[in-house]
Amino acid sequence: MTAPCLTLRATAKQAIEFRRANGLAFDAPCDIYDVIFRLGIDLQFVDIPSLEGMYLEEPEARRICVSAHRPGGRQRYTAAHELGHHVLRHGTRFDAVVDDIGTVTSSGTEEKAAEAFARYVLMPPRAVQAAFRLRGYDMGSLEPVAIYRAACWLGVGYTTLLNQMFFSLRMLSASDYERLSRTTPKSIKTELVGTIQNCDVWFVDEFWANRRLHAQVGDFISGLQSQTSTHLLAKRDQGMYATSTPGEAVLPLASGGDLTICVSRAAYVGFYEYRYFPE
Repeated sequence: MTAPCLTLRATAKQAIEFRRANGLAFDAPCDIYDVIFRLGIDLQFVDIPSLEGMYLEEPEARRICVSAHRPGGRQRYTAAHELGHHVLRHGTRFDAVVDDIGTVTSSGTEEKAAEAFARYVLMPPRAVQAAFRLRGYDMGSLEPVAIYRAACWLGVGYTTLLNQMFFSLRMLSASDYERLSRTTPKSIKTELVGTIQNCDVWFVDEFWANRRLHAQVGDFISGLQSQTSTHLLAKRDQGMYATSTPGEAVLPLASGGDLTICVSRAAYVGFYEYRYFPE
């Protein structure tokens, strides 16, 4: 095994150890925003379209910044990447600046280590396996909707989970990876709820109980109790709700248990602790 592979494997172990040290079960999702908040690191969403994220380390403060102009799953992955720089003691980093043709210009050993940390803190093997096993999916015949629902549960994007399952965890064959990669998240969401713009579709079930769902105004949520009533949501057809205003509420699931739904403005700019304040 080459030295870079050994280094990345060691980083993956550090990420899993970090989960254990912070009370995260190996087979459960990681609420990366909550983890960062509990560590006392400032988390800020910034109005810089050309930047993915940055980690700032100063004598009196530590701050993770994430672009407000990215999809929710990408924002959470970037936050985990920047947390990796903190945990791995890389110091201040300005990361993943996207150029005019959409190419990430940052590279190097520390960037790859932060990427490995993000992948394994959000998608460790047992959590990925649990995302499918709990729902009775056959790993040998996964369909795009199953990948999409698992990605939502883990708090990452569809393609991010596919890449982790194929390149890192070896859970998919090359043919399945190619087949599943041909389907886009936009086409999945359109099939589920019709014509949509830049929003997420959340299908929650009993395995979401006692968790927090980080949504934005305009997202769709299915799986709540049919009589659910809150100013945060507007009821749609077939048990679907649309998030309509910022705020937080604890709501009952149709399958039993409660879910805390946190709704922010779309492309929210500001600090995390104010993200879900009503307008």
